[in-house]
Amino acid sequence: MMAKRQICFTIEEDIVKKMEKIRDTTGIPVSKQIELSLKGYKIEKVEHN
Repeated sequence: MMAKRQICFTIEEDIVKKMEKIRDTTGIPVSKQIELSLKGYKIEKVEHN
């Protein structure tokens, strides 16, 4: 198992706004969204009929 390390980086404002909107609607924290994105995952809304 790999250890986690804390890092710091800059994200474009429009991406942050999008992640904050996702956080407000889903409850997924921005930090978790970044982690999932780095692992190759994408958060999308799925419409159910």
